[in-house]
Amino acid sequence: MSKVRKSILFSLAQNYASFVLQFAVSIILARLLSPSEIGLYSIAAVLMGFASSMRDFGISNYIIQEKDLTPDKIRAAFTLTLFTAWTLALIIMLGSNYAAEFYHQPGVRSVMRILALNFVLIPFGTVPMAYMYKKMEFQYVALIKFFTNLTGAITTVTLAYLGYSYLSMAWGSVAGILCTFTLVQLWRSKDIPFTPGIKGIRKVFSFGTLSSGIMLLTDLCQAEPDLIIGRLSNMASVGYFGRAMGLIATFDMLVMRAIWDVAFPHFSEQSKNNESPVKIFESSLMLLSAVAWPFFINLALLAQPIVIGLYGKQWIDSIIPLQLLCLFTLAKSPFSLMISIMTAIGRIEQNLYQLLIKVTIRGILILITVQKGLVAVGFAFIIIGIIESITDFIQCRNVIGLTAVGIIKNLQKSIIIAICSSIPSLIVYFETKINIPQKPWEIIFISVIPSLVIWISMLFITKHPLRKEITYFVNIITKR
Repeated sequence: MSKVRKSILFSLAQNYASFVLQFAVSIILARLLSPSEIGLYSIAAVLMGFASSMRDFGISNYIIQEKDLTPDKIRAAFTLTLFTAWTLALIIMLGSNYAAEFYHQPGVRSVMRILALNFVLIPFGTVPMAYMYKKMEFQYVALIKFFTNLTGAITTVTLAYLGYSYLSMAWGSVAGILCTFTLVQLWRSKDIPFTPGIKGIRKVFSFGTLSSGIMLLTDLCQAEPDLIIGRLSNMASVGYFGRAMGLIATFDMLVMRAIWDVAFPHFSEQSKNNESPVKIFESSLMLLSAVAWPFFINLALLAQPIVIGLYGKQWIDSIIPLQLLCLFTLAKSPFSLMISIMTAIGRIEQNLYQLLIKVTIRGILILITVQKGLVAVGFAFIIIGIIESITDFIQCRNVIGLTAVGIIKNLQKSIIIAICSSIPSLIVYFETKINIPQKPWEIIFISVIPSLVIWISMLFITKHPLRKEITYFVNIITKR
């Protein structure tokens, strides 16, 4: 088995196991906590997300892409991570009062102060974990992530059941980080020095500044809806929209996280071997679209039974926003790996320019529509997706030579597969009564199973490249 395929297999196994855990937790919490409680935690978590994007100062990406990684550079990287994370922990503790006052929610302060504890331990795992990624030792990465998620899930559900409300999720996060810290120290490479240092820190700082800026803007793109809705609307609206976003994120959890973990180290290696970046991008475009488009089309058509079946009737206000967000994600999904490719070929600054455009566009359109309700915000996201796809294409055309003809050529088979595999869900969508279905799981079952059969069949009928990868992994599993 090739190193890349082996890495993806480990990463997929971990992601699916973790997805089951996190999905189960989200269903349980939807019944133990109210939309307002979940919305309050979401606001605090979003604010913490900005700090999280800065906490390792881009050190992970630096270690992965650095061609000549010496012990001195590793020590310098550890020094910057330690200084940045501990400084952020102090800022969070001091700034939590202002955040609570801004949103008129004292609970925001409590959640932020608990989550600040994570920043004390995170630096001790950042460098060893990044080194595992660089060496593509995904068997260790997979185990660490799985047990981290398991620890966090058990802690969160237990505390929520005992009545700790939104604080249960904060303490669950801390428990997960403690697990990560323990396992990383157990499996850390002997090549990783334990002590900090400053020799060569200037180069690390230069890369980290740009990389952390990109991560900050990425988090801001994702956080803008919660931040704006929470300030100009109410916590329940944050909860409803966040639940819709959470279902959209299931695709990232099921598919993209495994690919993201492997993509950057793989693209970096391919770049060193002078592989054509446009060929790398077109290959990823073809494979991703064959999975992403059928997933989101079916999710949009089955939004009502899925939301009611998983979370209950109290979450029906999430249904229409979810359907609109599916259309948004359809538009932008072909360019999901653009950041990884640009970083791998040494054009990391292009990501910064693109993210600045995205943050501006999203912020303006959400501000314009938020007072008109979540449906209006959902329509705004469709426009956002179209604009972002156009700007992503222009950037890829200018930097790696991607053409519209190349995109159309590589998407033809995926379009056919997406249309055919959505037919069962489309039939059920129009046959189902408009009122809330009384048997949501029955509707989901009679839609998803035929759609999955058609999807697999069309992969082979159209001779899509994805069929080879699926056949390969099935053979590996069955042989074992």
